[in-house]
Amino acid sequence: MDSLLFEDFGQKVDLTRRREVLLNYPEGTTVLKELIQNADDAGATRVRLCLDRKGHGSDSLLSDSLAQWQGPSLLAYNDAIFTEEDFVSISRIGGSGKHGQAWKTGRFGVGFNSVYHLTDIPSFVSGKYVVLFDPQGAYLPNISAANPGKRIDFVGSSALSHYEDQFRPYCAFGCDMKTPFNGTLFRFPLRSSGQAASSRLSRQAYFEDDISLMFDQLFEEGVFSLLFLKCVLSIEMYTWDAGDPEPKKLYSCSCLRLKLMCKIDWICFLLSPAACE
Repeated sequence: MDSLLFEDFGQKVDLTRRREVLLNYPEGTTVLKELIQNADDAGATRVRLCLDRKGHGSDSLLSDSLAQWQGPSLLAYNDAIFTEEDFVSISRIGGSGKHGQAWKTGRFGVGFNSVYHLTDIPSFVSGKYVVLFDPQGAYLPNISAANPGKRIDFVGSSALSHYEDQFRPYCAFGCDMKTPFNGTLFRFPLRSSGQAASSRLSRQAYFEDDISLMFDQLFEEGVFSLLFLKCVLSIEMYTWDAGDPEPKKLYSCSCLRLKLMCKIDWICFLLSPAACE
């Protein structure tokens, strides 16, 4: 591993504090809503959530212990790109830089950590970087308690050619892991029962059916979710089955904001299962 391209990068907080955060963030659609809110804070106009049901290869990984996280996952895409300030913010749980910016309401550092309900090892791609968090220090190589994660310049390091199985799961929604990605894509591999039994973050396992149920519930609440967003105009939900070349759309929820001369905002909504489009 080239130390110049693989930076130490992690959320600087102990596991006790992280468990306290989880107690304050309920499970279920709260996790999805936090991801949508954070995308809205970043100025994104489109959000796509995807249940990736596939099992991915495990021959070329950053470490052998990551093989168990190559199964089903939740993917969350938005069309905004991380700034350097965003990278700093997401690494500071409870101390997000967004506190000082009145229009950014998501408290990114805290809200993001609700994803630990689902997984022990969240990651994301944005611009030229891929970031992987491992707060337990159990899976990624060469990490420390002070920096339990890695930030990788995947463009400069040709990461896909060296660790194809590790980074192939991010190749969705326009991300090819070869050129800078004009958006942000999170990946949350679902915690299995076996992993939950030994996890120091959460003893709750998550399964594909749990994510499907969350999608159903979010679709039912779609109009109300969009009402309180400033930038996001479209929320779509997908599933990606083994053998399918790309994700299949299940639901979409969109709005059109029209500002009239009388300064009244009219909002028109369209909710539809993909089968009806």
